[in-house]
Amino acid sequence: MKAFRILLIPALTLVLGVTAHADVTDFGTWTLVEDPDHPGLSASVNAASATLSALDTAVPAGTDIGFQSVDGATPLASAAGFYFNPDADFSLAIDYDWAFSGNPTGFLGLGFGIGEDGDGMNSAGVAMGTLDGSPFLSFGGAARINDVDQTPVALGGSPFLNPASESGTLFVAYQASGGDVIVGASTTLAASAPTVSHTFAGIQNQWSGSDLMASFFLRSDSPPPTSAWSGGNADAVFTNFRVLGGNPTAIPEPSAAVGTLWLIGALACRRSRRRV
Repeated sequence: MKAFRILLIPALTLVLGVTAHADVTDFGTWTLVEDPDHPGLSASVNAASATLSALDTAVPAGTDIGFQSVDGATPLASAAGFYFNPDADFSLAIDYDWAFSGNPTGFLGLGFGIGEDGDGMNSAGVAMGTLDGSPFLSFGGAARINDVDQTPVALGGSPFLNPASESGTLFVAYQASGGDVIVGASTTLAASAPTVSHTFAGIQNQWSGSDLMASFFLRSDSPPPTSAWSGGNADAVFTNFRVLGGNPTAIPEPSAAVGTLWLIGALACRRSRRRV
């Protein structure tokens, strides 16, 4: 749930400025999010790659870890990162590669999507799952409207006829004119277009109209007839995030390099939590 508060400040001394941003394709600018924190899930990141890992221990269903493109619960509440204006079209892609070792047991999913807030209250994306270290069914599309899960979609028809592989490319595109979000996937690394896709037609029109951030994640879950991750080792490596169309907007960072400004008025902030 979003909370909103207004702080009336009669006189506040602020130091404002803008520091140089790395590009949105630099994973060093993305923010780690854990929901909830669990020692069985870990993450490491550098400019070129981000690795999300499940360790050799049980992780309860509904536990995930990932990265989002801003440092706060929403773009508005963030002091750094990148977001996309919903008034303009954009399209994104990211590569993934899974490796399993030991005796992997249970379900793990990964996904890539866009949304208005870290809680995933209004969001849409593409996901895939593994069971005991092997691909489970197909790629799927998932979405939420005002915190309500929409009916998931198996991409490319019957899930048994289109199994996902353990490496490939995930896609999300947004079309401003109709409020459409298109999610897709390919089992080819560095693919330029999806081979399977689904359009959530007009879904953004049912969101609040706020700015959109991107995120990717790893999740222990238990869709029937599976059970949650219970052991082994898994590393999901994300690389080659790219903006295929559109332009990300950088959030200005505060800096001590520029002088003092006296501000009188109201400051608004929002807070929330979780992801796509």
